[in-house]
Amino acid sequence: MMTNELAVKFVDAYKDSDLLPANLDERLSFLALLTIELLEITEHGKYQKFLTNLQASDDIKSIDVEKFDFTESEQLVAKQAITHFNDVKINEILSQFDEIQQAFDLSKLPRIESITLYEQTLKLLQEPKVFELLQSDAKGFDFQLRPDDFSRLIASIVKSNGKLKVYDAMASTGELSNFLAQLNPHWHFTTESLLQNPYYLVHKFVLAGNDDCVVSQSYSLNSTPFVKASTFDLAFALYEPTAVRKSASPKVKKSKEGGSLSGHYDPKRIDLDIISTQYNDHALIQHLVWSINKTGLAIAFVGRGALQRIEEAKSRKFLIENNYVDAVIQLPTSLISARTVDLFAVILRKNKQTDDIVFIDASTYFNRDIKRNKLVREDEIASILAERKNITDICQVVTNGQVEELSRIDEATDASNFSLNVASYISRSKQFVDPTSINELIDELALIQDKTNQLFDKLMKKF
Repeated sequence: MMTNELAVKFVDAYKDSDLLPANLDERLSFLALLTIELLEITEHGKYQKFLTNLQASDDIKSIDVEKFDFTESEQLVAKQAITHFNDVKINEILSQFDEIQQAFDLSKLPRIESITLYEQTLKLLQEPKVFELLQSDAKGFDFQLRPDDFSRLIASIVKSNGKLKVYDAMASTGELSNFLAQLNPHWHFTTESLLQNPYYLVHKFVLAGNDDCVVSQSYSLNSTPFVKASTFDLAFALYEPTAVRKSASPKVKKSKEGGSLSGHYDPKRIDLDIISTQYNDHALIQHLVWSINKTGLAIAFVGRGALQRIEEAKSRKFLIENNYVDAVIQLPTSLISARTVDLFAVILRKNKQTDDIVFIDASTYFNRDIKRNKLVREDEIASILAERKNITDICQVVTNGQVEELSRIDEATDASNFSLNVASYISRSKQFVDPTSINELIDELALIQDKTNQLFDKLMKKF
């Protein structure tokens, strides 16, 4: 099903109902109504009575939302749908929705696609020139969302029927938590995001079938945390690495998403003395460890740099000496987009029963899609992690002491880099070459060549 085409149709309905993209109240009510419409499609009948009441009512403001068989979050969405609309506007929008349903067979729309459809509609509505985009059929618009690969991997590793307390420390636009909630609707989710309106995140949790969520528009690395220590059974974050190197400063620690790491931090949460002044990856990792309970699990998706940069040797030493690192999994390239740099899943625990680390090379576990690689065999990766046995070219179990010894960079001082890079411990007998990486390198070389030519031309003009 082409969710991007449907998203354009729903935004067309927004436009044809004379709603304004810049009016945040109208946008909220429209998206709440869209949420109920999608829920009616995916759950087949539960919300029909409410929608019928909306269409038949002479005064939608008098409708008692609490009389319907709704959960607390569903009640919130229903109230939002009628708050900023009148009877005429509600009927106009619902008529537009009916026309879309008649044009498209949505009877088999799965939950996960309803979340994607909602997010794509939201992305379009948040575009400053959305109506101009519609006139060109939204050609060239980037509908790309963070994929569900990471959520599926987390679900495979955790595998719990219990009611876990789960924390997404870098929710961004929320897809990781929403997809995970669809797989485990009984879990309790807490999310932090600077980038998205919390109400929109609630809408997507409701679409996922989850009614137990706390959302906050905040930054997890603020000096005053939104969450409390030792709270969660599972904490995770996708800290998408950037190739741009931040400027170093002895006083201010820069961050990618939330400003600077400045001010007082509880050293039990984030030890600024061992955090790099240029990168925040390990500040986030320490925050995740701080947030989980004594039997909890944390998963940080980070780039290769956090595992081997000299500047962060002290941070890795801290993790290893405290026996927090359970495993490091090298993932395939290009999981988010064709140009995504390498990502690794760092698995952390507070109650490790062993003093070793499992290094897994899952870089070949993918199927090639049109725009990116798609992670496969997540259950196999989870099984390898659980068994903790050496497998040639795939898995190597290394003691904490061996990590220090094998990463020694100065024999005279016994200094170690404490590398956690998978390639340092697994040497593949048959090296796999990803053509995407080659293309990226060619593009980068072409850019360098272009800049060199420009500089050479300037130099020749001076002569």
